[in-house]
Amino acid sequence: MSENRIRTIETSHIGALIALGEAVNLSPWSAQSYLDELKEPRSIMLRLESPENATVGFIVGRVVAAVDDENAVDADIYNIAVDESIQGNGNGQLLFDQFLQRCRESMVRSIWLEVRESNSTAIRFYERNGFFAVTTRKHFYTNPPEHALLMRMNLAKNNLTGT
Repeated sequence: MSENRIRTIETSHIGALIALGEAVNLSPWSAQSYLDELKEPRSIMLRLESPENATVGFIVGRVVAAVDDENAVDADIYNIAVDESIQGNGNGQLLFDQFLQRCRESMVRSIWLEVRESNSTAIRFYERNGFFAVTTRKHFYTNPPEHALLMRMNLAKNNLTGT
């Protein structure tokens, strides 16, 4: 893996996020969607920056209230992308690990995400990181239409503090 580094996403990076999302076929987010997310205090928005300061990956998610326990918090991953030219070199893992660390700092109990049923590469990545399929969300995606797997990763209590 190269000398890529993790940085916090800023407003000036939104154009690069949109371009990278299009290049790797993410469900599109508008510039306004990214701006709105930047305003959310519980958002976790990280970018992978190349040695030349280019955005070559990103992860966007948020710490949210758990639906089944008013005293717990979960997290959602909305998008994760890595430039195709550097996929398979641990860059997605680098982004995910930093997201996971932020979740631990926020005492997150579980991390949730949706993934296209056909995205076997992403599904394998998530399964390697401890996610499991919970259910299928019918007709979740458009352009092209597709079902989504809802996946969850449980964080062990002893991992919340990093011990």
